[in-house]
Amino acid sequence: MATNSRSIRSLCWVSAVAALFCLGFIAGWFAKPTHPNYTNAVHHASDCSKSNMIKHFFSPLSRKFTRLPHLSGTEQNLIYAEQIQKEWQEFGLDSVEMVPYDVLLSYPNVSQPNYIAIVDAQGNEVFNTSLAEPIPAGYEDVANIVPPYSAYSAQGQPEEDLVYVNYGRTEDFSQLQRQMGINVTGKIVIVRYGKIFRGNKVKNAMLVGAKGLILFSDPADYSADGVKPYPEGWNLPGGGAQRGNVMNLNGAGDSLTPGYPAKGVCIYRFGGRENGWMDTNY
Repeated sequence: MATNSRSIRSLCWVSAVAALFCLGFIAGWFAKPTHPNYTNAVHHASDCSKSNMIKHFFSPLSRKFTRLPHLSGTEQNLIYAEQIQKEWQEFGLDSVEMVPYDVLLSYPNVSQPNYIAIVDAQGNEVFNTSLAEPIPAGYEDVANIVPPYSAYSAQGQPEEDLVYVNYGRTEDFSQLQRQMGINVTGKIVIVRYGKIFRGNKVKNAMLVGAKGLILFSDPADYSADGVKPYPEGWNLPGGGAQRGNVMNLNGAGDSLTPGYPAKGVCIYRFGGRENGWMDTNY
């Protein structure tokens, strides 16, 4: 189902990509022998097994920088960025800068959260999904948890019959139409995560005329055998929901400047004016 979201222009502080942060953290840690935990770090690093690296470096880091919600453009996101900057400076890096980006962001409607409902012939809701996920033990005091939503999805309340379309790939829609004679035009399609980007699933559904789309995580794809659900393990809990954007960009980056940094500079796009070019200043 299409979600109810509002897109606003916001100043987003980009802290660091996860991989870059981890590499910088480790490099800084070992480059500064005076750090109080240096001796222990060297001892643990002598065992270069994958499980040991995860245990002694990445797991504590993940816990430290992911425990609190830090949606892009929010105050907590900036706090984490400033904390990373400070720690990198303490680790001895020559220069650490934070660069502002002017990005089009999409936030959920907290006062009227999304949900999916099954209605009877009279329009009465006979079933509806929960508005939030179950809170894991130890997180009861955490505020501002972002409700499940798909960023940049269209607003609306589509109502129609449901059709299951596997992963929502081109071949899945093709099989329904050509081999099974099922037309999804005007219908709400149910699609499971996996195989392709969620934005491509939405695009494929739009191309065949679907009215809405419901995304869900299939345990067959997101529940490894022998691994417990979070917080005991890393498997997705039964009540958990993925979050992410459904924008299908022709290039990476901000949706208003795909393929280019959102730095407030003037770029040129083809089309839109009589002369064939349209200049837009972001």
